[in-house]
Amino acid sequence: MSCCKEKKLIRSCCEDISFISDINKILPTQETLVDISNVFKALADPTRAKILYALIDYEICVGEMTNLLQIPQSHVSHQLRILKKYGIVDFEKDKKMSFYFIKDEYIKELLKLILKEKK
Repeated sequence: MSCCKEKKLIRSCCEDISFISDINKILPTQETLVDISNVFKALADPTRAKILYALIDYEICVGEMTNLLQIPQSHVSHQLRILKKYGIVDFEKDKKMSFYFIKDEYIKELLKLILKEKK
């Protein structure tokens, strides 16, 4: 049980009082649900999770990420491509270097919250 007083949940039942219309009004759109599930897919891999934690306060190039993670550059590049495909990270070119960063603040906040809860 949590330390805070829990809110009483509303009971919805097909054989009694149904709140389906109310529930449908608050459900996220399909696009939003896909975005959310992509974040959790990304976090399902420990290497990608570590990359994201490293990117909370930094823009990092692939070579530096390779040094940080101590894994081959091809593996780092592969994981960054997946994170980019999921729409979680992006990069900015500076001369010949690509600097990766987390695109949305809410992802940083989610990562911080998860870590805070684990401590």
